[in-house]
Amino acid sequence: MSIWRTWFVSPQGRLRRRTYWLNALLLTLAFAALYSLLDMNLGHGSTLILYPPFLWMAFVLMSKRLHDSARSAWWLSIVVIPVIGPALLFYWLSFGKGTVGENQYGDDPRLINADYLSVRISE
Repeated sequence: MSIWRTWFVSPQGRLRRRTYWLNALLLTLAFAALYSLLDMNLGHGSTLILYPPFLWMAFVLMSKRLHDSARSAWWLSIVVIPVIGPALLFYWLSFGKGTVGENQYGDDPRLINADYLSVRISE
């Protein structure tokens, strides 16, 4: 449950590109499956309950991805600029490199557990 909370609930921290895309795909598939299930069984109006948690989880994923490149989640508001805003945001989320090492949003996710082969020799 802590992985779920880490990736989808708390907007603090950083995400790598690969982790972002895998989680975005997982979130989209879960939303589509639940949407179809509710729509078939309870009607179209019942699907409205899915939107608040889906939008929150999407916000969390995107803000963490922006944090990886040392950008605030406020940069998500760039989508209000027609054409250029969504294109720039898509580029940052999809192809933008994260900052190397620690930044104000946390440790580099690529370096977490990277030294698993190192041996510490005690004196």
